[in-house]
Amino acid sequence: MSFTALWPNKALLWKEWMNTSVIAAFFVGIITYVSSYTLLNEILLFRELAESGNSYLMTFETHDLLWHMANKAVVALGSILFMIALAAVMVGQERGHNTFDLLLAMPYSRREVIYNKFLFGFGLLLAVFVLNTLIMTVLIAVNPGIDFPFGIADVWTWALRSVLVLGFVFAFTLFISSMSGTTLGNGLLALIFLFFPIGMTSLIIVNVEFLHLLNDHRSVDSLLNTGMLLTVPTYIMGSHVFEEYNPTYVYGLLFLSTLVLYQLTQYLFARNHMENNGEVLMFSRIEGFFKLGVAVCFALLVAPIVMHRWDPGIFTAIIVYLVVGVSFWLLVNGIINWRRKA
Repeated sequence: MSFTALWPNKALLWKEWMNTSVIAAFFVGIITYVSSYTLLNEILLFRELAESGNSYLMTFETHDLLWHMANKAVVALGSILFMIALAAVMVGQERGHNTFDLLLAMPYSRREVIYNKFLFGFGLLLAVFVLNTLIMTVLIAVNPGIDFPFGIADVWTWALRSVLVLGFVFAFTLFISSMSGTTLGNGLLALIFLFFPIGMTSLIIVNVEFLHLLNDHRSVDSLLNTGMLLTVPTYIMGSHVFEEYNPTYVYGLLFLSTLVLYQLTQYLFARNHMENNGEVLMFSRIEGFFKLGVAVCFALLVAPIVMHRWDPGIFTAIIVYLVVGVSFWLLVNGIINWRRKA
C-alpha cells in the first residue's frame, strides 16, 4: 500500500457507515448513556439532595456513581457484543450481497478495503470514548464540591482500557471474518473463540472433577486464572488482570496483538476466493481443525450432562465422550456440506 493509500477513503468509509449505521448508533448511545449521561444525571441528583440536606442519600448516590463508571459485566458484555456485530456485519454483508466483486472491479485494492474497515471501526471507538471522556472531565472539573469516588485520571484510564480491549475484539472479529463466509458465522465464531480460553478451562475443570481426576484446589484456581488471563474480553468485565500485572505491559500487549491481527486479516483476505462467499469457511484446509475443535468442545460439554445420573467407570466415560464427539463432528460436517451445496 502506498503512502497516499493510508489516507481515509471517503467513499469506503461512507459505505461502512451506511452498512452499519444502526449498530454504530446503538453503540454510541449505550456508551454515552452509561458514561457522560449517567455522570450528569447523578450530579444533578446530588445537587437536588444537597439542597434538601439529605446527606445519607447524597453519599449513597455519589458512591453509586462508581458502579456505573466501572464498566461492569453487563455493560461491558453489551459493548463487546456490539463490536462483534459491527465487524461481522461489515464483512458479512459484503459477502452476502457480493459487493466485494464490485469493489474490486473499481480502483480499490483488497488491502485498501480492509484498511478502511479498520479505520472506520477504530475511528468510531476513539470518537465515542474520547468525546464522552472529555465531557466527563469537564463535569468533574466544574463540580469541585462533590467528593467523587474517582478522579479525572481514572476516567481517562477507563477510556483507554475500553478502547484497547474493544479494539482487540473488533480486530479479532475481522480476523475471523476473513476465514468465515457468512455474517452469522463471523459473529458466532468470533464470540466462541474470544471466550474460548475461559470456556475450555472451565470445561476441563468440570470434567476432571466429574471423573475424580483432580482434587487440588490450587491447581483449579491456577487453571482458572490462566483462562481468565487469556480471555481478553474479561479485562473490562471485572477481571483483576490490571491489578495483578503491570498495566503498561498489558496495554502494550493488547496494542501489539491488535496490529498482528490486522496484518493477519490482510494476509488471509488477500487469499480469499470470492466464489466461496456464503460458505461456513472460506478455506477448506481448516475444515478438519474446525470440526475436530467443535467435536472436542461439545464432547466435554455434553458428556458430563449425559453421565451425571450415574458414576461411570473410566472406560464407559471414554465411550460416551467418543460417541458425543463423533456425533457433533458428523453434525458440523453435514452443515458445512449443506451450506456448500446451497
